[in-house]
Amino acid sequence: MADSPATHSDGVVTCTIKSNGAEIGNDIQLLSIHVCKRVNHIARAELVIQDGDMPQNRFPLSSGDLFKPGNSLTIAAGYASQEQLLFDGIIIRHGISISGAGHSRLVIECRDKAIAMTVARRNDNYLKQKDSDILSRLINRCAGLSARVDTTHTQHDELVQFNCSDWDFLLTRAEANGLVVCNDDGAVAVAAPCLSASPVLTVTYGDDLISLTADIDARHQFTSVTGVGWDIKNQQPLQEKAAAQSVSRQGNLSADELARVLGLTEYRLQSATPLANSALRDWARGQQVKSALSRLRGTLTCQGCARARINTLIELAGVGARFNGHLYVSGVRHHIQDGQWLTHIDFGMPPAWSAEHRDLTPPPAAGLLPGVDGLQIGIVKKLDGDPEQQHRIQVSVPVMQAENDGIWARLASYYASTGIGAQFMPEVGDEVVLGYFNNNPSDPVILGSLYSSKNPPPITPDAKNTIKTLVTRSQLTLQFNEEDKVITITTPGGNQAVLSDKDKTVTLLDQNGNSVTLDSSGITLDSPKNITLNAKGKIELTAASAINISAKANVTAEGMNVSLSAKTGLTAKGNATAELSASGQTVVKGGIVMIN
Repeated sequence: MADSPATHSDGVVTCTIKSNGAEIGNDIQLLSIHVCKRVNHIARAELVIQDGDMPQNRFPLSSGDLFKPGNSLTIAAGYASQEQLLFDGIIIRHGISISGAGHSRLVIECRDKAIAMTVARRNDNYLKQKDSDILSRLINRCAGLSARVDTTHTQHDELVQFNCSDWDFLLTRAEANGLVVCNDDGAVAVAAPCLSASPVLTVTYGDDLISLTADIDARHQFTSVTGVGWDIKNQQPLQEKAAAQSVSRQGNLSADELARVLGLTEYRLQSATPLANSALRDWARGQQVKSALSRLRGTLTCQGCARARINTLIELAGVGARFNGHLYVSGVRHHIQDGQWLTHIDFGMPPAWSAEHRDLTPPPAAGLLPGVDGLQIGIVKKLDGDPEQQHRIQVSVPVMQAENDGIWARLASYYASTGIGAQFMPEVGDEVVLGYFNNNPSDPVILGSLYSSKNPPPITPDAKNTIKTLVTRSQLTLQFNEEDKVITITTPGGNQAVLSDKDKTVTLLDQNGNSVTLDSSGITLDSPKNITLNAKGKIELTAASAINISAKANVTAEGMNVSLSAKTGLTAKGNATAELSASGQTVVKGGIVMIN
């Protein structure tokens, strides 16, 4: 059995405070010390010191350099000068307090050096790294911190930190791997919670327990947790399970018993993003870790003891079988005042993820004005006249019921580049979907248009989604028939082009009845009137077999010189008359010439 907190506590409570390495003198009247360390939080401390001279109108300690913000400060406490370090950090806040009774105080607030990780928002892109590598990097780039990070399983192709503090990013990634973050005296440890180690203290009711509140809560206990993600490669959901976790020797109710209270056989975590199997498994295990740590929660108070530390186990005895056993220490608060030192130990942890109760991201619209949530409906008012010449479209937002003409919105396109792209503008009066850059209501973007019973689509889709079409306001139409594999282009005047795999044809047809058909038989030109071939150069007609020319009226061939050449025979024949003549010389020549 571990020692009682009262062990080695004989003697007067003593404490030593050092600022920038120099011990403060005994002439400084220290009224109270408060030190707080909690899992997933930055360690902090507060000193309240007697200061202020009303007759002289001065605060000598406040005016000096001893407790100036930025100074390092350590706090050690013990009994009979056998002291142990309780806190090591820096002064970040310096204030004075004057009560109505004339009591004046100097209040010094301190934080661990890790506080620097919580201030600035950063952007980063981590490639081909594990979470443990990333988290170590986050800690090490904060000056004065040492890091200890358990190795994680999943190597990410890419992990993005977007406009959030290093501390918030650290917490979310630690929790996603089932780990906890412990900040203690210039060190940040990211490790699995201690659920089965030996207790560091034993606190017994009737012996050294001063006060206790404890609760067992079945609401967040699950037999199984399933993490669900999306597999892009195979286009199907991925899932991984994690069984219940438990703190060893804690009470007399098992995790399975509590999970059966609400009858939940499975609890799902789901994300639409692609996650590796190992990442899903760690995520599900992280939820079960949270469930285990939230099963038994409370606070106890005992005599001051520096051996109480976060992410350890203590043993509680003498309070009945339901609560006797091991408790997970999630917070330790030391309070020293009027010569008395008390230690308050928080055990168990809240079931919520840190992202559920922290402002991880900046406010909507960057806090420049109240933001807008989600998508909104807009009505197109005007397509031209953008006062800034940014090719925006004027829209009204019906729910705003504004009296002005509307706001100018950019138009999203699937292809937009300098002087080229896909340019399809909505029509005036169309219902459109509005998104907002950075959730700023002054910067909308049109994401698309909407059909409705008032504004129906050009065709009614069938169950197979056979027809896709593009129809303009003047009924210029491009239609795709998926079943017959036919593309049809038509104009409202009746001009048409058809590319058909079903009929194995390409057909051009105009509103005058002229047509061109390309099919398995060849190419057919058909016109109810004339067909004219006109070329600035030559026109050549070549066929592998015969060429037939016929007309129901005259056939006329004219040229500067006309040559007819036959490799075998040449026949010129008239059923009624035939004439061969020339204004000049006429030559009729052959091996044998037969006339009549």
